[in-house]
Amino acid sequence: MAKNQLSKNSLKKLLDSVTPMAPDAAEKFVRDLLKAGDERRRDAEKVVAEVAAVARRSAEQFSVNVQKEVAKQLGRLVVRIDQVEKQVETLNKNLEATRALLVAAAAKGLQKSTGTKSPTTGASAAKKATAKKPVTKKPAAKKATAKKVAAKKVAAKKVAATKSAAKKRPAPTA
Repeated sequence: MAKNQLSKNSLKKLLDSVTPMAPDAAEKFVRDLLKAGDERRRDAEKVVAEVAAVARRSAEQFSVNVQKEVAKQLGRLVVRIDQVEKQVETLNKNLEATRALLVAAAAKGLQKSTGTKSPTTGASAAKKATAKKPVTKKPAAKKATAKKVAAKKVAAKKVAATKSAAKKRPAPTA
């Protein structure tokens, strides 16, 4: 409201100046107008400076917040990548152990089937064992199945004979 009063005073002085005025009064009037303009210019500069400062602080705070969030997310990502690396290492160790067991079992099976013991040990023995592994034939599997069926038939005949013998015996009298 001070600005409105200042402009009212300026307008009043301007209207008063329409009437003839002394040179001293005219100078004073012009100085007052310049002073009022300077004050408004300074006020405008202050407002612009304040707005610029607030914008700069806001941009800096935004930048800091973005950097914090990116650092936090990257930290989480690094932790997760470390977990995945550990899982891969564990799986690799398990795979190597399983492979070693399978190679050892294959070598042992080869030794049993050939009846000889291999003088070599370690990885070369495992490679030789897998290379010398005998090929299994399908008819051998059919023979084993035939033997099982024959054994079941014999067992069934024995059960039937036992039942018929039990029927032929007279019940003991008391």
